[in-house]
Amino acid sequence: MCSATTEGLVPSEDERLATVYRALAHPARLAILRRLRSEPGACCGDIVKCLPLAQSTVSQHLQALKDAGLLMCQVKGRCCHYRVNEAGLQFARAASADFLDEIRIVDATGSSDKAITAVEQPPVCCPEGADP
Repeated sequence: MCSATTEGLVPSEDERLATVYRALAHPARLAILRRLRSEPGACCGDIVKCLPLAQSTVSQHLQALKDAGLLMCQVKGRCCHYRVNEAGLQFARAASADFLDEIRIVDATGSSDKAITAVEQPPVCCPEGADP
């Protein structure tokens, strides 16, 4: 039976994975990650040149990715040079795989190998004489 408490949550891992998913849920952030994969060490100004976004907006996106553990920053003078954080990506991959395995759907035989294409629904009955 479920209760309205936080029982059953794994706070540190669940919260961290949710933070990663929130960070990845914006197309601009995905574009930033792709850019930094191809150009490691880029600063905010370099990234702004490639996106139709204001510098302040790109800075906010970079901060969200950094807070999620997906980016690392090395400060050089007044510029912060960003790189993809491999450890953060590895966490995202492993935690996502674990979570998806945990919630996978199994059929009546206990097998999860079969693709579930539709959920069986009871037939919809119309009153006699009514058009369906």
